[in-house]
Amino acid sequence: MAKQKRLVVLVHGWSVRNTDTYGGLPQRLKLEAKRSPDLDIEVRNLWLSEYISFHNEVTIPDIARAFQTALERELGEAIKNGQRIACIAHSTGCPVIRAWLQHFYINAGRKHSPLSHLIMLAPANFGSALVQLGLSKLSRLKAWFEGVDVGTGVLEWLELGSPQSLKLNLEWLQQGADYIGSQGLFPFVLSGESHDPQLYDFVNSYTAENGSDGVVRVAAANLNYTYVRLKQQPPTADKKSKLGFSAPLLQAGAPEISAAVPLAVIPGVCHSDLRMGIMRSIPADATPNATVTGILQCLRVTTLKDYAELFDSFRAQTAEVQQQEQVEDRGSLGPFDHQVIVDPCCMLIFRVRDDQGNAIKDFDIVLTAGKDNSPNHLPPGFFIDRQRNHLDPGTITYYLNYTRMLGGPAVMYKGRQLRPALPPCDGLGLRVVPYPQDGFVLYQPATLKATAVNLRNFIKPNQTTIVDIVMRRILREGVYRLTQNPSPQDFTKQPPGMPIN
Repeated sequence: MAKQKRLVVLVHGWSVRNTDTYGGLPQRLKLEAKRSPDLDIEVRNLWLSEYISFHNEVTIPDIARAFQTALERELGEAIKNGQRIACIAHSTGCPVIRAWLQHFYINAGRKHSPLSHLIMLAPANFGSALVQLGLSKLSRLKAWFEGVDVGTGVLEWLELGSPQSLKLNLEWLQQGADYIGSQGLFPFVLSGESHDPQLYDFVNSYTAENGSDGVVRVAAANLNYTYVRLKQQPPTADKKSKLGFSAPLLQAGAPEISAAVPLAVIPGVCHSDLRMGIMRSIPADATPNATVTGILQCLRVTTLKDYAELFDSFRAQTAEVQQQEQVEDRGSLGPFDHQVIVDPCCMLIFRVRDDQGNAIKDFDIVLTAGKDNSPNHLPPGFFIDRQRNHLDPGTITYYLNYTRMLGGPAVMYKGRQLRPALPPCDGLGLRVVPYPQDGFVLYQPATLKATAVNLRNFIKPNQTTIVDIVMRRILREGVYRLTQNPSPQDFTKQPPGMPIN
């Protein structure tokens, strides 16, 4: 019996209302299949997704469940007969398919998925910084919207540091490595970090942000990420403290690394417009196209050996592209000589909870460096952006310039030096300052000492690090007392006392 070719399903992103969003990709895949029989894909009937994302009541888990129903209705018989699916998804469509895979297969303990390949184009795996702009501003951005309402149900997932996105990514962190392979699936990420000048919003820096395609940061697209847990040590007696005790130290657990997923930065593409969009600008004819080349490389992977080799190839390609695109010349936008240095960046997502599981909503996190753990020892220009999740104020995302933190060679452009060589930062630490710091139940500031190990564990190019910070919820003995004195007494003014275990 001849081996069945893989079906192809294309999945669009958020706010899409027309299948023209796929550009020439469907026709191009048919052309490439004719030219290259080794692709092993069935393209006589490509399946194009049409899902609703712009109604407020619809959420990503809803869309994932509806995808399962659509699969059973349209492709159920083929799947029962062992035919598998190669899925090419864009932007928000990637979390949709990942949520479907996690719910119906990985969490259900089903090792064999109908999905053989998941090729993610500019995926919002950790969300997008644009979401916090607000609905009215988002609706005016050409990069995402075409006159439709935006869906708050999907927006909540896409906000940086959302509980939903962190849940999905932490589940993949624990289970993903076991699922990658010929019996599970092969996931890939293709993303860009170029900007179309026609889409600049000059009052919104996110549309031309360093390390971003104008909508999604490479660090938020990448499925290679790290998890670190910091735990505050128990309070001890401290004569220098007015409370009589303190809990000054944070202890870091061993970092957990996600399964290796090939990431390719594609040259010259932005998020979604017709001229430069990573998917929509794909030509239907045989015109050379870097996104198409990457997709075909992914589709040809059939073994773990192929997968590892493509990981290395994509890593080399990413380094080369980021070197070639290190200087963005914006002089054409106006009368001034204007070049922007584009460095690799990284995201740190901090979740601050206490040891009883409560989110701490009022806190400051100060990054530090040097032997004296001072923020003054951090390099200039390292900090780009910060966002607190509006539904979970105990979660905050920092966006940093990787090269400023780890150092790099001088940047030359047209025979002149734009920037001298940068030295690396002297380690990395942080100080957490939670509130309240007085009363019967309180928190105490704590510090993770700056070290070179922390710098390497937390700061990685084009990646996200999730940092769970567990602070001690300090309960004082005055919260509950027993007495044998039978006479009436007002105990409301009794002192809080020392901390209890």
